[in-house]
Amino acid sequence: MIKLKIEANGNQTLTKVCNHCGCHIDNLTTDDILVKPPNNDLTIKDSQGNEITRTELPTELTECKCEECND
Repeated sequence: MIKLKIEANGNQTLTKVCNHCGCHIDNLTTDDILVKPPNNDLTIKDSQGNEITRTELPTELTECKCEECND
């Protein structure tokens, strides 16, 4: 699962958390979660200028398990 935390001072943090217990697994960037809308002619690029072609998030971001819950 992806968690977005927005602090009162405006800082935003993206993290990957376990779908079962909610523990922190990894820090993410917006490049990690960029997707192109399906059936759309928009050109979406990441921070390095590479075109984004995926239309859905990879499984490792939608079905996250920590080491303890994965056993």
